[in-house]
Amino acid sequence: MPGSHCDHLLISLPYLHGPDLEHCPLPDGHARILRALPVTAAEMAYRREHGHAALERLFDEHAIVPTGPRRPSVA
Repeated sequence: MPGSHCDHLLISLPYLHGPDLEHCPLPDGHARILRALPVTAAEMAYRREHGHAALERLFDEHAIVPTGPRRPSVA
């Protein structure tokens, strides 16, 4: 998106909606629902160094809007 610093996608669990959204039963099996979160290169580097859970904590601490691709980096 023009003007966005978020030029990567992070695939993660749908924490905001809980486990009922992650596992979706279907008549012939199930689907696993994940979210694609727009993130910055700095946030991806932080994840590589500190781990996925640490990055998710930063997102929580900064109360990011997950759908806001023009948000500033938290890393």
